[in-house]
Order: sequence, then C-alpha cells, then structure tokens
Amino acid sequence: MRTLLRILIVFLLVVIVAIAMFTAGYLVNLYTVRTQAVDVQVPQKFNLFWEAWRVVQGEFYGDVPDKPALTRGAIRGMLTSLNDPHTVLIEPEPAKVEQSTLKGETGDVGLNLDVRSHVIVVVAPVPNSPADKAGMRAGDILLKIGDKELDFDATVQEVSNALRGPIGSKIAISYRRIGEPKAIDVELAREKYALPTVESKLLPGTTFGYIKVTMETSETSNEFAKALDSLKAQKMTGLVLDLRNNPGGLFPEPVLDITGQFLKNSDVVLYEKYRDGTEKDFKAGSRRGATDLPTAVLINGGTASAAEILAGALQDYKRAPLIGEPTYGKGSVQVVRPLKDGSSLHITTATWFTPKRNQIEGTGLAPDIAVPLTNESLAKGIDTQLDRAIDYLKKGS
Repeated sequence: MRTLLRILIVFLLVVIVAIAMFTAGYLVNLYTVRTQAVDVQVPQKFNLFWEAWRVVQGEFYGDVPDKPALTRGAIRGMLTSLNDPHTVLIEPEPAKVEQSTLKGETGDVGLNLDVRSHVIVVVAPVPNSPADKAGMRAGDILLKIGDKELDFDATVQEVSNALRGPIGSKIAISYRRIGEPKAIDVELAREKYALPTVESKLLPGTTFGYIKVTMETSETSNEFAKALDSLKAQKMTGLVLDLRNNPGGLFPEPVLDITGQFLKNSDVVLYEKYRDGTEKDFKAGSRRGATDLPTAVLINGGTASAAEILAGALQDYKRAPLIGEPTYGKGSVQVVRPLKDGSSLHITTATWFTPKRNQIEGTGLAPDIAVPLTNESLAKGIDTQLDRAIDYLKKGS
C-alpha cells in the first residue's frame, strides 16, 4: 500500500512540474509575441492603410475585388516599393505549379529568365531543351506568351509559371532579339527532360581539355571530377572551362567543390552579406585535381548566379583569365516563404561578393580578355571566344 502511495505521489509531482513548465513556456511565448507586436507597432503603422481600405470599400464606383485579392494586391504594392525584382509574391495557383514542377509533374520549355528594366529577358536556354532547339538565345526579350502580352510589371515567377504545363502541350512565344527588326514567333512543346550539367572532350588538334558546365546541380561536382580525371588520363596540358550560358543553380556545394579543384581549401570563394551587416564566408572544397593546370574560363551574358561565383573566384585569385563578354550580374539570394493562403513569398535575404569583395548583383564580372561572339561567327560555326582561349593556353597570354 505504501509503495502504491509513493508511486502516486511521485506521479502527481511529475504532472505538477510538467504543468508548471508548460504554463511558464506559454507565458514566456505570449510575452514575447506581445512585446514584439508592441515593438513593431503594427496598429499605429497601418492606420493609413486601413483608412484607405475603408475608403475603397465604401466609395469605389466599380466592382471591388474580394478581401484576399485586395490583401495580395497590397502585399505586391509593398514589395514593389522595395525596388527588388527578385522579391515577389506568387499567387496560390502559380505557387502550386511551382511545387508540382519541383516534383517533376509538369513540362517546361527550358528557359532561364530574369527581369531587367521591367522586361523579361532570357539568361540562357537549357541545353537541348525545346527553347534551345528552337534557336532562342541569351538576351532575347519575351513579349508574349500565348495570346497575352507581358505586363510592364510581370515577374520572372509569373512568366515561368505561364510557360509550364502538361507534358506535350504546346505554348506560343513571341520574343525580340537585339539587332533584329521584327519580333520572332515560335511554338514550343513542353517537355520533361534531363538537365545535362557537364560536357567534356579533348579539343581536336590540341592537348587541351574542354569542360562545359551548363548548370549547377547536386551531381555536377561529381560529373566535373570524372570529366577532369578522364581528360588527365588523356595527358591534357591545359583546360578550357566553359561557363557560357550557365544560369547557375544549386549553391554552395557544387561551386565550392569545383573551385576546390583549382584553389586552396583555405581560399575564400565568396562572401554572403546579410541585412544586419554581418557576413558569412564560403571556402573552397577539398578536391585538388587541377591546382597547377593552366586554365582559361569562357564567360558571356548568360553566365549568372552560381556560375559567376565560380568565375569570380578564379579571376580574383588570378588562377585563370576570364575570356569573352561581361557576365549577367545575378548575385543575390532568395528564399521561398509559404503563406497561409497557399501563396508564397520569394524574398531576397542576402547578396554575394567575390573574394576581393566585388559585388556581383547588377554589375557582373568583366572579362580579362574581351572577345565578342557575333551572329555572323555563329552562323559560320566559328567560336572566336574558344579560339582565343586556345591561343591563350598556347602562348600564356
């Protein structure tokens, strides 16, 4: 009986302590939430907003959208005031499309896009994608998708979502190419296609290897290492690293692993700077396959984001010259925050700087050796930038 009584007393004490801890945690959380609300002063700050809301609801002559539509419109207005084309609100339905795309349930035409001066431009078509096969190029400006002309304030996410759809379905695109007098119209069939990331070969008539990285994925660093080992087995004496039309991709692992092939693991590859002024440095990976291999890097206006980080690190450490044209200039970090109504918020949280603290966003990287690639050269099958890289490896300048 006494043993049972002791057990009962201990049980009650445990319950009392648990209740006390739960209550304390609840009160601390409640206090924190309340103090944060007071600090932010949301009611006082939004008096003007609610005043305007009431005027619209009570006096607007036309049909007033429902409250969710008005709320999302207000959010878009707030984001527009940030003057950042990468911070945008995605409506619930397009947000669902994004998720289904990540799961591989939709088809696409293979365009990596960005917005510049309120127009949607092609950063680079994905190699072997429908857009690539149709001849679309970096720098092309999108005008219409289907029958709809793109709005002045169209976002990359809205346009990308409009381009996606059931695999095999077709979508009409109208775009303008700089230097061409008329718009170009194409009809593309959406596909689900594998994304190649690394191509390699020994350049004909030389002992120089060639590796093209088309984008950065979880497999890119391993593919790069295999390509490098294969070319070394063929006794290559120099390397052309082609980052042209590479829109970036996964960060940081592929970029750090590949830079580790060329740099020391103590070398900083980039700095990521946050809104409070703090920053984080990322150092090269531990792979060491090409530390002494003469190398030249090809870049152009389609070289963006993670690819710019790689190119910028090799340039800053004078490990390899950049040959070609200025890069795109996409050096900011976005995260996706799901919202309660099913929409999502893409928000810029940081920006990138090269090892020498040169800003990438909006600026890009300037080539060490500027070589344009003209439409005439392309039509003749002549790659003047690659030819200059080969010449550099032969002469060392």
